[in-house]
Amino acid sequence: MALRAVADVCVIGGGVMGTSAALMLARGGRSVCVIEPNRGVGLGSTSFSSGILRTYYSVLESTQFAWEGYHYWQHWAEHIGVCDDRGFAKYRETGSIILEQKVAKPFLDTITAHSDTIGISYERLDREETERRFGPESPIRMSLQALGPPRRLDHPEFGVLTSDDEPTGSVFFPQSGYVSDPNLAVNNLRMACEATGRCSFLFGKTVTELILQSGKTAGVKLSDGSSVAASAVLNAAGPHSSTVNAMAFAADGAPPNDQIINTKPLRVEVAYVNAPPGVNFERDGIIMIDFDTGVYIRPEVGNKILIGSIEPECDHLEYLNNPDEASSGFSEMHTTQIMRLALRFPEVQLPSAANTQGIISCYDTTPDWTPIYDKSAIPGYFMAIGTSGNQFKNCANAGALIAQLIDRDENGIDQDSDPLQFELSMSGSGSVNTKRFSRLRNETGVDSVLG
Repeated sequence: MALRAVADVCVIGGGVMGTSAALMLARGGRSVCVIEPNRGVGLGSTSFSSGILRTYYSVLESTQFAWEGYHYWQHWAEHIGVCDDRGFAKYRETGSIILEQKVAKPFLDTITAHSDTIGISYERLDREETERRFGPESPIRMSLQALGPPRRLDHPEFGVLTSDDEPTGSVFFPQSGYVSDPNLAVNNLRMACEATGRCSFLFGKTVTELILQSGKTAGVKLSDGSSVAASAVLNAAGPHSSTVNAMAFAADGAPPNDQIINTKPLRVEVAYVNAPPGVNFERDGIIMIDFDTGVYIRPEVGNKILIGSIEPECDHLEYLNNPDEASSGFSEMHTTQIMRLALRFPEVQLPSAANTQGIISCYDTTPDWTPIYDKSAIPGYFMAIGTSGNQFKNCANAGALIAQLIDRDENGIDQDSDPLQFELSMSGSGSVNTKRFSRLRNETGVDSVLG
């Protein structure tokens, strides 16, 4: 078998996670080969990320990790460290709110407690202040009525105000925002990778086989029949991660897969609508997690509002066996999300069929919406998977974590028995126990993209 390349580490997937891990590995002195089936980096699920940066999760370790990621984005250009003629991806801080209601109380109690533990600031706004900043007479002209529970569009009581769960105020997290061009962020990372002189990219290739020698990772075979020799392989294949795992554990000499937490691709639709007439949402808008309507929103370039789902119980989630088989047309979910937004923003103009806007993608998800950053039962085979939906913000620190995992493993430190305590050096907030991101963990109990 002719070797196409030789590297210390082969990374499967040139999305934001794979490219970020490649950068940190290369900066640590390793040679890296990134294999990506598309024609460039970040053209898979990364390009369809909502790019939201928030610092609150139901899980303490996820909150710690997001706070670290926030600080990387404050210094993104410095992290990249090289000039990119296209410019740098930019983080825009808008703040985010969650209305104080009974339906939101369990989540709010948890995330404010985590924020207090870590030292993340937030404001509790009473009803009057919430009205002043965000209500019908504010610059964004948002309804603060009780609109829940979330319903499907075909429900006979969709839009009927039956709830008495009136918001008593809101919690505002000022250190929240978004990156509107995730693909540019990945290309920034690629430029930084190539500047190390230790990182190469193979585009238009897929991995068809994990090569093992004496039960250990020795490289991968590619779709063109060539191969890459590497003593470590990282699965960062996004929605194809479960397919890559199945391939890896089908290799001759591979042990049984001991994963407790697995990944599965989820088809997702995100909608865009124009801001209501007279509202400059691109300038004045915020991020909002709306438990009443079952959506999250953020501003989008062109004075639009981006609308995604927080997976309310009434919605059917479309999990797939093969992400390549996902239908490319909008479903009723697209319309449902826009109509849910219209309950909160009554002046929004509903789009016609001719100017429908949005994206369709597949997310790489775990049952508890917490990623897997871990080794596997195969020596030398690692995973950075289950990251879609809420880990874009953490790409820089996740890359550093993965690089440290691989270094420790090759130095004989077992991640299962002695998990990495990842130092949160950018935020200066201690360390996070990476056991929370283990393939062997018990589920965290989280059931939505909020994590």
